[in-house]
Amino acid sequence: MKLSLENFRGFKIETKDGEKGKIKDFIFDEETWKIRYLEADFGTFFKDKRILLPIDVVTPPLWDSKLVRLDLTNEKIENSPAPDDIPTISRQYEKEVLKHYGYATYWDSGYIPPVNAGMYYPARPLNVPVQDISEKDMDSSLRSFKEVIGYHIHAKDGQLGHLEDLIADDSDWQLIYIIVDTSNWRPWSKKVILLIDWLKEISYTSKEVSLDVDTDFIKNAPEFDTEKPIDEAYEKSLLDYYKPAFPK
Repeated sequence: MKLSLENFRGFKIETKDGEKGKIKDFIFDEETWKIRYLEADFGTFFKDKRILLPIDVVTPPLWDSKLVRLDLTNEKIENSPAPDDIPTISRQYEKEVLKHYGYATYWDSGYIPPVNAGMYYPARPLNVPVQDISEKDMDSSLRSFKEVIGYHIHAKDGQLGHLEDLIADDSDWQLIYIIVDTSNWRPWSKKVILLIDWLKEISYTSKEVSLDVDTDFIKNAPEFDTEKPIDEAYEKSLLDYYKPAFPK
């Protein structure tokens, strides 16, 4: 099933011990456009307790009840090696989280962290860094969905709208489409759906998403109907429209 991450955010999480937390964010890999982690809040009314869960522990959501069931105990989750605040993610930290839940690492096995590396080395920021830092020094392909939503859209020939949502397939958690809100082009503004293949780059420093299409292409793109399911027939109509412009 194709699902909106914005609609999925906030779903309740039910463990083997009963309802426990809520989905707060999704962490995706910009190199593969695949969701790697789910950020959940397992805290109380008085204090948040943020935890990263490998996306493979997540079962397809129950939309009617806005619920996700995990085949995990509360104890297993609470003992996860995660801080309450998640400003960055390092390979070392990812290794610890994946090992805790019994999963192998997904990246090149040739990666070797420095001998004196701490839990957060090298830094892989999920939110905009407080200190000035150049894009090339971020050493990060992991992105926070919550952070990039609202970023300005930069087409080949100028800016148009902002990133509204991302659409994923819950069978493998691959990102497939992006939703662009063209509201800064009123009065004809609309939300349009585009292939993730046209997304070239996400910049923290300029808070922009670069697309490999021009502004007219975005303006003329099919309007996205939030009430309409993205089923096989709908996808076929989209692909028929976009076929001439498919990335080569």
